[in-house]
Amino acid sequence: MEKTASARKSYAQYCALARALDVVGERWTLLIVRDLLMGPKRYTDLRAGLPGIATDILTARLRTLEEAGFVRRRELPPPAPATVYELTEMGKRLGPAIRALGQVGFTMLGSPQPGEDVRPERFVVGLHASFRGEEFADLTETYELVIDGQPFTVEVTDGVVDVRQGSASSPSISLEIDGDTFVALMTGRASPASALATGRARLEGERSALERFVDAFAHPTAQPAAR
Repeated sequence: MEKTASARKSYAQYCALARALDVVGERWTLLIVRDLLMGPKRYTDLRAGLPGIATDILTARLRTLEEAGFVRRRELPPPAPATVYELTEMGKRLGPAIRALGQVGFTMLGSPQPGEDVRPERFVVGLHASFRGEEFADLTETYELVIDGQPFTVEVTDGVVDVRQGSASSPSISLEIDGDTFVALMTGRASPASALATGRARLEGERSALERFVDAFAHPTAQPAAR
């Protein structure tokens, strides 16, 4: 049976890191936060994005995050009323820690393995971690990605990355692409030229901007595909 907030194990250390891990150190918790970094989500959205999690565990993890002040619930108004979960300002402070873990994870990722659940949104979230900040410290450019019909905005301002759901205003490029091809592009298993030539991607804007995006954000350990 899942532990209640008062019965959860504690490291029992007077340490800021240990205190945070008392709340977010349990299995699945940081993945819930990862998904909420892209914006508010319904319970069913979170459940669908975390294959393998039991409903009682998801409920318990959300309750723990709410009680700790990292997550809150909000009611959406008509015409599409729904209850969504979203990060509070305190919850958003976990973003840099998740991105740092992502940078470590990229060195261990490799290509998708059989049976692994692959979702392009996770790669979009991971663009913070994969960005080559030292090489593109002066980059200022906005990209719109429409992946499987879902729009995302990637905005870089003087080397600082902001990623969010929704369409971009006046982007340098708008790339319409399916999820599998996007993952292949960002792991070096496909090139911009091949994705466009086969019709798996459609581009509005300059090819050079797309190539710059791939150079700046593609998986740092991937072997680049030929252009």
